[in-house]
Order: sequence, then C-alpha cells, then structure tokens
Amino acid sequence: MILKILTDAGLVIEHNKSEVFHFTRARNPPNPSIDLTSIRGPILHPKPIWRYLGFFFDQKLNFHHHVHHYATKCLSTLNTMKMLGNFSRGLLPTQKHLLYRTCIVPIALYGFQLWFFKGAPTVKNITELKKMQCRAALWITGAFRTSSTEGVEAIAGLMPINLHLKKLNGHHHLRYATIPPSHAINSLLDNHQNKNQIQHKFTLASLTDKQKLKLKSPIKDVSERLNEIKDEFDPFHNIFHPGLRLVDHFSDRIIFHSPDLFKDKSLFTHLSDLNLAFEETQKSSKGVAVITDRSVKTSGSATAITHIWRDNKVTNRLKALTSNVTPLEAELMAI
Repeated sequence: MILKILTDAGLVIEHNKSEVFHFTRARNPPNPSIDLTSIRGPILHPKPIWRYLGFFFDQKLNFHHHVHHYATKCLSTLNTMKMLGNFSRGLLPTQKHLLYRTCIVPIALYGFQLWFFKGAPTVKNITELKKMQCRAALWITGAFRTSSTEGVEAIAGLMPINLHLKKLNGHHHLRYATIPPSHAINSLLDNHQNKNQIQHKFTLASLTDKQKLKLKSPIKDVSERLNEIKDEFDPFHNIFHPGLRLVDHFSDRIIFHSPDLFKDKSLFTHLSDLNLAFEETQKSSKGVAVITDRSVKTSGSATAITHIWRDNKVTNRLKALTSNVTPLEAELMAI
C-alpha cells in the first residue's frame, strides 16, 4: 500500500534502506518481521531501539535506553576530565563545577522533554542521572565514594537532578507563551491558547474532560502551565517608547530621593533631608509626595507598597503582590 502511494506520487522506494519498528505497551511483545520479497524487497527485521535525530526510541516509549546512553556518555566525559585535576592539584572546585554545568549537564538532559512530564514513569531515568551526578560531585569535591550523595551535592553547589529537571521543565513550558502564532504547537493547544491557529484534529480542545484526565502528555502540561499565566505584557506599547513616558514629559516636576544618593551621609542626616523634602511638598497645594518600598520573602513572594501623600494625609494606598521576582524588580514595580 505504501509502495503504491509513493509510486503514484512519482517517488521510488529503496527497500534496502527501509526500516521497521513496532511500538507497543504490551509485556513481552512480539516483534515480527515484514516479508517484502513479493515486491522485490528484502525481509525487514524490526530493531529493538530506533535512533532518530539523536533520540533513542524503544517499543514502550519509556526512553530508558535514551537516558542510559547519554548518562554513560557523560560518565565517560567525567572520567576524561579527571586528568584536569584532583582535590590536591589542577583545577579549583569552582572551575570543576562550572565545567560540569556547562559541558556535561546539557548532554545528560538532552531531550528530557520526551520523558519528563506529569504522570510519566521517571524513577528509573532519574536514578540513572543521580548516579552520574554523584560521580561528578565526588570529582568536584574530592570526597570519598561512601559519602552521602545529598551532602556531596550540597558542598559542590549542585542542585539535585530531579529539582533541576523541574526547573528546566517549568522554563520550557513558559517558553511556549512566546512562540509565534504560526507555530505548529499552537494547533494542539486549547482554544484560548492557540493564537487563532487552525486546530489539529487531535487538539486538546476536542477531548472530553474524562479523556483529559487520562491523558499524559507534555502538551497537556504546557496547556495547564499557560493557564496559570495571568499577566499580559506588551513590550511595544506606546508608554514604553522613549520620549513618551511620564518622566520624559514632566522631568522638571519630578524629584527622586533615593537612599543611594545619601551614601556619604549619616542616617540622621539622611532622615532629616527626607523630612525637609517631604514638608516642602506638603506645603504646596499642588505638591504630592509618593513613598514606595518593597519586601521580598525567602519563598520568592514579594510585596510592593506605595503611599501617596497630599495635604499631610494619605490620599491613596497601593499594594501589589507577586512572586518569582528579584528585590530590584519589586522596587521598580513599587516606583
């Protein structure tokens, strides 16, 4: 049938280059060959592992061979790196840490999006990667082989591989929010996420709630993560253009009093100057004092607070809550 379709399209099949591969979830599945002698072809024997674009596919799509291949490759690289130094001479531990993070981790986690998603069996794959990273931590710190894996990783400054995978997977999901509207992935997402792309027949929007509960797929994880994004940001809005901002229009009427401007002064002098500036703004009927501050907790959540004073009383109180921002970003948001 395939031969007839391609022949009608003007294409020729070279049977000696053909391959066959069976995908199945069954235990101890049969792996039958395909006899093509009737159409002047060979007998195709299925392969147990199929390599395509650097990815290793097995019959059950659990990617154990894929992870094992790249973990073994990283171990070979680690053994070669030992000639660069040990705990007494050669590279410093910080240099070994940098070398491992830049040259080995990207190889070990190549294509992790294929097997690391919600509901997938990942225990065996993560165990394989943990052994590889333990060997790397021992090389970085020069510790004994019997040392605790978690302790050696902490001393070497390495994040546990399962947490590192979660971090990279989260970044990977958020990256889909910035793909162009013509990207093929948009045709598989929900209606409110497909950016007006023509929907594929296997799109998530065509599934029932019961089917979505049973589905385990990276695309489903992407859709759920995109539903958590509430803020919309237009980087090309008019108010962001230089010359159109509030500070550009009224630069002669806005004065900033930042603590950084008073580094050479004592705390008492600094507070006195701020008090005088505050009183001057309150004396004028058109003067307004805006006081901002921020607070960032260790959990990553931040609070930006702004009080607007006029005629010696607070006219407006603004409070914004957010998460996963730096102290500088929270300070800028408050301003």
